[in-house]
Amino acid sequence: MSVSDNTDNDVPGGVYLCQVNGLVSCGACCGLYNVTTPSFAALMEMLTWRTETFARLPRDIDSILAFKEDLEVREQQKRPFSEFHHCPYIGLVGRKRSRVGCLLHPLAHGNQGIDFRGLSFYGGMACSVYFCPSHYRLPAVFKEIVCEAARDWYLYGLVITETEMLRAFFQDVERRIKRPITREDMLENGKCLEAVREFLELKLYWPFRINSVKGLCNYFFTDKLYPLPTVDYEAIGESTSRYDVILRGLGSHFDSENELRSAENLLDGLIDKLASNISPLRFRPIRIGFGGGDDVCAQDSHS
Repeated sequence: MSVSDNTDNDVPGGVYLCQVNGLVSCGACCGLYNVTTPSFAALMEMLTWRTETFARLPRDIDSILAFKEDLEVREQQKRPFSEFHHCPYIGLVGRKRSRVGCLLHPLAHGNQGIDFRGLSFYGGMACSVYFCPSHYRLPAVFKEIVCEAARDWYLYGLVITETEMLRAFFQDVERRIKRPITREDMLENGKCLEAVREFLELKLYWPFRINSVKGLCNYFFTDKLYPLPTVDYEAIGESTSRYDVILRGLGSHFDSENELRSAENLLDGLIDKLASNISPLRFRPIRIGFGGGDDVCAQDSHS
């Protein structure tokens, strides 16, 4: 599925980020990653049990509420962010159960069009009208690029809410190429998308992450209840890095100047790799008529 199928003028920012395609979706606002072990394997085990168990439930209020109570006994309830609600009704959806979604949604398997989201912690209205800050704050082209580059729900959900980090990365690329990024630059360019994936995967494999699960789980709500930790540059005798926004988004900690330089060099390399694979801005001739004689050729940038 192309991301062009995901554009939606009724959604803030014009690009729907919650359910992208058959493999890519986001459960971050449901607290999916707010667990003590947010690895792919651990989340898959958790989501599979929920989905299979919920599928056997009678669709009545008592049974759905009992499911929640049983789950809260079965699963660890300690949360890295104690005030960030983790919804027990997030599971695997779709014909092949290949992405995350709401088990209470009217389109979920077995619900026969009935909307049970009113039984959730925030209620049906909040679940149906809330959109994360990335919908509002990321330029549409940046959102489309991430949606196209993502290959699965796990990494996508971890990065799509990293609004400031994503914006900083793409703006650094734009500074390299000295112009705005366009859809044409990226969406049909396999090398560009691969470079974007390499950047996104830093969320999983960043070697300078703080030794804390909170370095992986992102609290992105605007109440700033859990602000991102700052990088202590003074401790290593350095000034603020040019990549500070990205380094904070990745939950970074450095024990030496050399570690900071290694991190900056790694980001330099990824940004240069992406920039070098973007074709120079193409130009097309435009005929300017003056009402007589020969027309004059001008040039217009194609974007």
